[in-house]
Amino acid sequence: MPIRILHTADNHLGLPFSQLPDGIRERLVEERITALQRLVCTANERQAHFLVVAGDLFDKLSVPGALIAQAVDVLKGFEGEAVLVLAGNHDNCVGPESMLWKTFRRAAEGSNVIALTEQCTMDFHLDEGAVRFHACPCPSRLGSEPMTGWVAGAEKPEGMLHIGIAHGNVEGLGLDADQRYFNMTEAQLRDAGVHTWLLGHIHVPAPAPGTVGRPVYFMPGIHTPDSVRCTHPGHAWYIELGMDGACHHEQLTTGAIRFHRRTARLEHANDIVALEQQVAAWDPPNTVLDLRLSGRLDRALLNQLTTLLEELRTRFLHLTTELAVEELLTPAEIAERFPDGTLPHALLTSLLADPEHPGDAQVALDIIQDLHRA
Repeated sequence: MPIRILHTADNHLGLPFSQLPDGIRERLVEERITALQRLVCTANERQAHFLVVAGDLFDKLSVPGALIAQAVDVLKGFEGEAVLVLAGNHDNCVGPESMLWKTFRRAAEGSNVIALTEQCTMDFHLDEGAVRFHACPCPSRLGSEPMTGWVAGAEKPEGMLHIGIAHGNVEGLGLDADQRYFNMTEAQLRDAGVHTWLLGHIHVPAPAPGTVGRPVYFMPGIHTPDSVRCTHPGHAWYIELGMDGACHHEQLTTGAIRFHRRTARLEHANDIVALEQQVAAWDPPNTVLDLRLSGRLDRALLNQLTTLLEELRTRFLHLTTELAVEELLTPAEIAERFPDGTLPHALLTSLLADPEHPGDAQVALDIIQDLHRA
């Protein structure tokens, strides 16, 4: 029988979402804990032996003690052998006696929830086989060298599964041009001599879905989205590792809230219809929507767009907009502003009739209005 692991990372409990209004912020803060509860339930349903958090369970070292206790209570619900929680770069250990991890250990005392804040190996002997985890915690927020270097020389008894746990950038998967985030290479990870690595730090999952065989490393990505930069719904890995080297892995969807950004240029009525149809497919009650809209619309269509945005604001969890939509002049609107026979009427009508320069009439109108105000 294989060893079963549920692998998560970058949960960032305590992320403040300070740019959002109170009601929405509270929902998103709570979602991070709720998504962690879903992970524990899934791990129990799959009868996982281990739940591994590969760093950044917490967003920062100064999260409240009540949140640390709440997180530990959630993790205590895991029914398997152990929950292994690695110190990442956001919740780094800064020595084993850091206040966050002292509070964590106090809350976890007597349970199967274990904080990994020092380089160490940890052995487990199960009916399915023996496992040695090689823990590589982050001692600081930034670091120019990977914390995994010692593993290559570590003792690796035969007849055991050897699994590394680390946190940091992987060349080719994430960007770390200044070598600030414990940058690792795939070759270094492969040469460490373990069966596979459970990593955190990059919020993009790896390997790609459909990958077969035993990957050099797994990166789960963030467990529930935190901004429009996260284009996936939140993931974790369920992994089965056989003592014979066999590996089965399945990507799990773990988040319940999505962030979507839609950029569109609006010129016609059907552009507005297309915009409405697309965003309606994004589970509005559980979606934070950001619209970046540009283009030119006549007054009637601008009113239609305004009505749509007001409606979307009531349907979506939250809506932000960046509008650069100009009013498109029409002959009727020129006549409404300037009597027939006046110079502005003649000029604007002539410019509007030029199909090669459709924006010149609007520019001229802006100049005329500025002169009138002056």
